Amino acid sequence: MDSHLILWRHAEASIGIKDINRDLTEKGKLDGKEIAELLAKNYTNMSLFCSNAIRTINTSNYLVNILPKIKTYYFDKLYLATSDEMINIIYQNSINKKNILCVGHNPGIHQLALSLVKKNSIDPKFEKINHKYPTAALAVIKIKDGNWENLYSKQNELIDFITPKDLK
Repeated sequence: MDSHLILWRHAEASIGIKDINRDLTEKGKLDGKEIAELLAKNYTNMSLFCSNAIRTINTSNYLVNILPKIKTYYFDKLYLATSDEMINIIYQNSINKKNILCVGHNPGIHQLALSLVKKNSIDPKFEKINHKYPTAALAVIKIKDGNWENLYSKQNELIDFITPKDLK
């Protein structure tokens, strides 16, 4: 049985106020809604892990509004977490979960996505992940053998990388 880790960077946020309180821009709201609709259509049986920043909560709320029964967990430690901090939070909370959607921040989310897969195994159509992880983008990583014990193995497979521009 397959298990997936979906890494969703928060949608575009405003600037100029205390970082943790930054809200989504109009573009961010549109992008967040589109990506949430795609997630709801294509992925089921997900648990949602989210940073406590306003921009990540508001991004994830688009999905929660579509899937109100989604099991949602908020982690203060995901706020601006490094890739090592993120992987540890995900692993420690992965027991009995089929698919995990983690909504977080750059650069941690980008570094985490790249650290979970062999760089030379990335399908050329997803090669753009090597260079940029735009706001509202998401990476879908298939966990080797569906076993969360393999999270650290670098044997996982990037099966999709979607940016809002891809949906236009």
